[in-house]
Amino acid sequence: MSEVLPFARITSADAGAVGGKGLSLALTAAAGLPVPPGFCVTTAAYRRLAGARGQIDSTLFDALVTAYRELGGGLVAVRASATAEDGAIASCAGQQETILGVEGAEKLKSAVEQCWRSLHTDRARAYRARQGVDEAGLAMAVVVQRLVDADAAGVLFTRDPLDPTGTLVRIEAAWGLGEAVVSGRVTPDRFQVERDTGNVRDRQPGDKRVQIGPAGEQAVPADRQKRVCLTDEQLKELADLGRKVEALYGNGRDIEWAIADGKVWLLQARPITTAGASERARIRNATIDRLRNLVEPGGTVWSRVHLIEVLSEPTPMTWALVSGKLLSGGGGTGAMYRDFGFRPDPALALTSGYDLIGGRPYLNMSREPRLEAAKPLAGYPLGTYKSNPHLALDPKRDTPRGLRKWLGLFGLIRVAARITSASKQFADEFRNNTIPTFMAEVDRASAEDFSTLDSPALAKWFQTWVDRTLVVFARDSLKPTLLAQFSWQVLEQQIGKALGPERARSILAELSQGAKPDPEADLAGAIRDLAAGTRSRDEFLRRFGHRGPNEMELAARRWAEDPLSLAILSAPSPPTSGPTAVDVLSRVAGEAKWNAYLAKSMAGHVERLQTYLGLRETGKHHLMRGYGLIRRALLELDRRFGLDGGIFYLTPEELPDLVAGKDLKPLVAERRKIRSIELSLEVPPVVFGDDLEAIGRPLPPPTGAEELTGIALSAGVAEGPALVLTEPTATSTESGYILVCSSTDPAWVPLFVNARGLVMESGGTLSHGAIVAREFGLPAVAGLPGVQHVIKTGQRVRVDGGRGTVSVEVQSRARSEALRAE
Repeated sequence: MSEVLPFARITSADAGAVGGKGLSLALTAAAGLPVPPGFCVTTAAYRRLAGARGQIDSTLFDALVTAYRELGGGLVAVRASATAEDGAIASCAGQQETILGVEGAEKLKSAVEQCWRSLHTDRARAYRARQGVDEAGLAMAVVVQRLVDADAAGVLFTRDPLDPTGTLVRIEAAWGLGEAVVSGRVTPDRFQVERDTGNVRDRQPGDKRVQIGPAGEQAVPADRQKRVCLTDEQLKELADLGRKVEALYGNGRDIEWAIADGKVWLLQARPITTAGASERARIRNATIDRLRNLVEPGGTVWSRVHLIEVLSEPTPMTWALVSGKLLSGGGGTGAMYRDFGFRPDPALALTSGYDLIGGRPYLNMSREPRLEAAKPLAGYPLGTYKSNPHLALDPKRDTPRGLRKWLGLFGLIRVAARITSASKQFADEFRNNTIPTFMAEVDRASAEDFSTLDSPALAKWFQTWVDRTLVVFARDSLKPTLLAQFSWQVLEQQIGKALGPERARSILAELSQGAKPDPEADLAGAIRDLAAGTRSRDEFLRRFGHRGPNEMELAARRWAEDPLSLAILSAPSPPTSGPTAVDVLSRVAGEAKWNAYLAKSMAGHVERLQTYLGLRETGKHHLMRGYGLIRRALLELDRRFGLDGGIFYLTPEELPDLVAGKDLKPLVAERRKIRSIELSLEVPPVVFGDDLEAIGRPLPPPTGAEELTGIALSAGVAEGPALVLTEPTATSTESGYILVCSSTDPAWVPLFVNARGLVMESGGTLSHGAIVAREFGLPAVAGLPGVQHVIKTGQRVRVDGGRGTVSVEVQSRARSEALRAE
């Protein structure tokens, strides 16, 4: 294949050679739409020369010069066109290089090489990792087009992402080249136009202080900065162009355009990969309907507690396995309860005590007690939570009274007897038999050669290890948690009876200090050793490579897969030295005036509390070895069927269809989009079954907060500490921050990965950064001049991307200013 192809010679069969952007431009040009002439340097050239440090040789240079001369020479725009770009799942908006105003053969050569290098920048890698785009097989084509020296330019969405009716086109524009709009350098003019008629429904002048031309950036005269740059007639022409492009592709399109000397030009048309308001409303309503069917006759309350601490935003595959196997009545949790004499409700055989709301796990406080019995002795005080929702964030069961207490007494005696017996014997059995047996099986399975298994056999292997890990081994590895809880409750009751509940909680915190997992599972200690240089990286990976951040999420990479991430590990603080548990208990026994028998009994519970708190972490450490085998099988299936990480958006029940050859990529794409939208929904921390409309309903700003109003870019609400940056060179190993920056240049994208929300001084709804924010599900607001001087790093910030508001905790701000003054 030729390494340089003019648009006129490109067909749909050349998609892999010219990338998404190159193919789109060629097809729109062939359809008679006003595309500036151009050509593509194909992926064949990239693959041939990328190994030679990405430098163009004489053969390609001659072909490049010939194509450039046939284009007429002069100023051109050079744009990267990766094979993963402008797809139905991820737009890759702005993630690779664009160089404008290139003139001359040597500068053209340098620009093409620069585009090649941009395939592997931090921002491009971060974007692909977040979107689940596989790095394998990626290649870069480069588009070269005659530069349109625009009077005005910008972006057009044929489906306005903020329009719930689905009938409006959104157009954003600025003076000069469109780079000022797509990079967020200005707050552009914003228009809503009726798709069918071209009539202007709404116009909002922007603040266009700069414009970009072939020679670079220049200031806009004051009298033009807030003057709209498009006439009604031009807006009609753009709406007409949008209709034609939509008709060609059959779906909504994100269009870059320019106007020069009165002529409208089409510069790019990619799929709209972010959700509109109508789609958000549809998914919100579907969430409410699903939960309405789960509300029980006595009412249901959901609370964002417990599981969310270790599994915050599970993918469909992870959730299916954790909820349906590990935590279900018929899985590991149910088996563990039955071993202790509980009788889980048979109706919970395939489900757990949690439900997903807005893509996050919530404890279902009506259902969770039924994992112990179909008619549990004690439930949660749901009525109390209605008037005091904050109590549901630290839920405590009711104390049974009267006849109900006596009817359950026999069952409690049976359970207590089994737990008491197990607490004295289980630790040795678990350490000496259960763990070694499981680890020997894991070692043998780790050596399995997947090349000897066809896909149906691999799917069966996967299911075997799901059951072996999440049911059989989890049955025992979950027991230390219950055994530790049992001793905790006994101690809390006895100490509280003598010294009061508040003292009891404080004393228990002291008594639990010093609990450590077994040496081979002591992750915190190993990280301290690694950071101190007393343990080598290789030794750490050998022992702990199957662990990693967000490790309960099967889609998350393990340290063994990404050793470079170890460079950012900080050593956890060593436990502070203080009184021993024996000293604390001796003091308490004296204050409580316990007799010798009771003091000895409580000492036994303290010993078992420490043992099982440590053994709980030991059990998780070894369970994660089996979890790693499950992930390994999924990754192999993902590779075989070219899903680019999409395997984690399927469920185990769908794997037979996958291995039978059914195309599940459309289902994966739909689930990616739904999950992104669900995660952007505002959901209160406590949800009541009689007020499900609270899902997606704006919450009031935090008490004592100052509210700033800007431009709504990406719907959803997020709250967290602010990270205020003036340059995208800084990095943060923390997650959950609200990124506050100047604009939405793609160089900031690596910082989007760990962010919860986005606040910008300038930028429009259709800038590259705003598009990527919506793809990442980040609530975002722009149009707040000087916001980097208003908000300080560390302040508590709340972003409402649907309303376009940013709430800043005033008290923190005052405290921050006081510290700066000092």
